[in-house]
Amino acid sequence: MKNKFLLFVLLLAISQSAFPQTSETENRPKAYLFSSGEKQTETARPKTAYLFSSGITDGDATRLRTVKTVREKSIKEIVAAAELNLSLERQAFDLINQQRAKLNLKMLKWSDEVAKIARVHSENMANFNFFSHSDLNGLLVNDRADVFGVKHWRAIGENIAYNRGYDNPVEFAVKRWMESASHRENLLSSRWKESGIGIAVTKDGAYYFTEVFLQRN
Repeated sequence: MKNKFLLFVLLLAISQSAFPQTSETENRPKAYLFSSGEKQTETARPKTAYLFSSGITDGDATRLRTVKTVREKSIKEIVAAAELNLSLERQAFDLINQQRAKLNLKMLKWSDEVAKIARVHSENMANFNFFSHSDLNGLLVNDRADVFGVKHWRAIGENIAYNRGYDNPVEFAVKRWMESASHRENLLSSRWKESGIGIAVTKDGAYYFTEVFLQRN
């Protein structure tokens, strides 16, 4: 009985650290963000680590995979809709490169190819009301890169963010990423050469951000 109680306390502590506690009052801003394991390669993909860092359980992953898939809507339609947010995406990208410039780091190069991976994931999260590095089919950023035909990379990473109710959601998302050690490591890593950002906005004003980082062979 004592061991079960200790296990419960441990699980509660993990859940509270994985999901920032926020007020559920609808008129209050909300923000959540997670960082995936940015050191994954094509030859080594410990998906369990991704799932843990994404803060979801095996049960959550099973539930997400049973949800109606977004693939019933063509990828071209999704990308076309997401391109309406291109100016916001570029604003976020410029803010990140400004942070890199402060440390004399080489600027990230914008990649339309990488941005498509990010845009579709943000659209999925917005359309199906979930927030995770794992998509509705259980695919992670490395798997989604394969789907889009992005090959021959040495490392790939992903930051995601969600917020609602802020005057400048883009600036706020980048600010929160910079305040988180794991997200900041992705933003400022000298490993990454290319990046792309996808932003999706829901009818009720929620913003979903995905940034994908890439180092090719």
